Amino acid sequence: MGFLHHTFSEVYARRNNWLTEVDVRVKLLYIVLLLAINLLTKNIFIPLFFLSVSFSLLLTVKIPFTAILRSMLLPLSFAVFILLIRGLHEGEKVWLSLSIVGYKLVLKEEGLWNGLQTCSKVLGGISLVILLSFTTTISQLCAGLKWFRVPNTIIDLLALIYRYIFLFLDEVDTMWTAQRTRLGYTSWKKTIKSFGILGGMLVIRAFARAEQTYEAMHARGYEGGGILTATLPPWRKKEYVFVIGIVFVLSFLIYTRHVRVW
Repeated sequence: MGFLHHTFSEVYARRNNWLTEVDVRVKLLYIVLLLAINLLTKNIFIPLFFLSVSFSLLLTVKIPFTAILRSMLLPLSFAVFILLIRGLHEGEKVWLSLSIVGYKLVLKEEGLWNGLQTCSKVLGGISLVILLSFTTTISQLCAGLKWFRVPNTIIDLLALIYRYIFLFLDEVDTMWTAQRTRLGYTSWKKTIKSFGILGGMLVIRAFARAEQTYEAMHARGYEGGGILTATLPPWRKKEYVFVIGIVFVLSFLIYTRHVRVW
């Protein structure tokens, strides 16, 4: 489970570089607006531009290329799956026809194009989120959300979820190791059974952990707010320049009709 621990950890966000020094409120504003542009755009070039720029920015602050790819692996798998499904089921004009083990597969141009648009938006959007996660700690993120008047309940849930991701992974690792030592994965039948038991035990332990956490916080007089928050300084000139810049970019894209808003 070291792979997942490293994926969710803040080891890169705690480094000192020019991206981590950008105010979290500016980063949140940029990410939200760029995600909206990514969603509303009518072509594949803007999402792919976001993808390439996000990769380039992360590489400039010496984030390992393998770490970026590791974070992109699951979204990339879903994007390719969507591309194939739409290519197989949408449209009429045949682009490619092949036979695999007696089954005929036909990929259609219209479906592939629609799937490519969806795929590019998935990759462009997730690259922006990864850019934020690699350059912002959870305490900074909670403080930024609080400044934007996000309800304390949501902020507290976000902080607690992040905190307990690692305990959850430790539970998975412990049970998985115990099952392996008892030869629980020596055959397909045993593997399926072991995964079923593992999933059931995780649900039970998650409920038990949630109840223990609630009782502990209630006993200490917790009434909401104040989890993993940091003090944010007043905005400087460069923060205003960043905000003016994103407003200008958004206005330009709407004017050139690369983004549809109605």
